[in-house]
Amino acid sequence: MSKNMKINLVLACVATVLSWATCKNLQKTAETPATPAPAAQTEPAMNKADMYPMRVAHVLGSNDDAAGTVQVTTPPNPVTVPMDRLPTASTSRKAYLSSGWWHLDMAFSPSDTMVHVNYKPKWLKFREDQTFDILINNAVVESGKWNWDEATNQIYIACKDPYLNNTWKVNDRGFLMIWLGNTDINVTGIQIRVVGTKTPPTAEN
Repeated sequence: MSKNMKINLVLACVATVLSWATCKNLQKTAETPATPAPAAQTEPAMNKADMYPMRVAHVLGSNDDAAGTVQVTTPPNPVTVPMDRLPTASTSRKAYLSSGWWHLDMAFSPSDTMVHVNYKPKWLKFREDQTFDILINNAVVESGKWNWDEATNQIYIACKDPYLNNTWKVNDRGFLMIWLGNTDINVTGIQIRVVGTKTPPTAEN
């Protein structure tokens, strides 16, 4: 056998062995199941309570008088009543207010159903010098100053009583006034019915 034939025979054997090894590897690869890809992670669903922690119908507090509402029983925030920005009240206004006694007959507040207890015991006695007294059981418990803005029909009350110290929009019909807590200074929303009478209050009212 010639030398070239021997080399060709060896190369053929090597090629056969390599071919056989490659086939076996391909067979193993085909038989081995592919490793499954990890499942895509999804974000946890957001709870609506987490999205809206205060709820649309959130109730901050309640009581027997107004279920589902907040009762504000503190006095109105103190304000400085600008008495000096008005001229002196007219002679007719002075005569109108000083002609009798004025009873704070009833009061209403959208945020305090019991606000009237801070008004009903009180009477007002206005004087023409633009001072006034607050009376309870016919005894003076506080004094202050008053003025009237004719342009806006507002009464200005300056005293230490936080429930009265303010400016009030007035709807007046004779000796009946409705004071409204709805001015550029007064934002309480309180409404007071003020009834005038020629009869002085007694110790019982």
